[in-house]
Amino acid sequence: DLAKVRAEIAGILPDTQVIEFRTQALVRAEARQRAEEEALAAVATAKTQRADLRLEREHLLAILMPLIVLGAAAWVGLLALANVRERQVEIGVWRALGLGSGKLLGLFLSRALMVGALGGGLGLLAGAGIAALLAEPGTRSLWGHFDPMLILLAVPGAPLLAALAAWWPALHAARQDPAAILRGEG
Repeated sequence: DLAKVRAEIAGILPDTQVIEFRTQALVRAEARQRAEEEALAAVATAKTQRADLRLEREHLLAILMPLIVLGAAAWVGLLALANVRERQVEIGVWRALGLGSGKLLGLFLSRALMVGALGGGLGLLAGAGIAALLAEPGTRSLWGHFDPMLILLAVPGAPLLAALAAWWPALHAARQDPAAILRGEG
């Protein structure tokens, strides 16, 4: 203890100045200890910041996902409506040849289901690829970032959402009068 040693020396030799010389090994050991403590503090800070950032992303996605789903449903509905309008003459001919409203409705809804299934599958692959690219090095796995329950929800959910979005345009196509369509009034 340097203070104790100084006090004893000052008692014996009152005008003496005490200077402590440390060995290089002791200085290096203390420097390593300080560096380790600083590194541990930096790692803890980085972990806290990453956890906070992840929480912020989850909150943002909780807000954005419903908006994205609604936007996608509206887009599919508009595309289905445009498809019905472009194919009015074809719909009129089918109806004039005896194709029933139920079969016509089924035709448009089955197309929406197939488009939804294709879009859901491609979206799942694209999402897995993006998640793997954005993952931390060492954890890059194509499927490692997905909850299996979310996959089981998304795979049938995309075609059902597409069918729901296309319901009104398909119903509109099925209810059209073939004579009015073929006369150009539809």
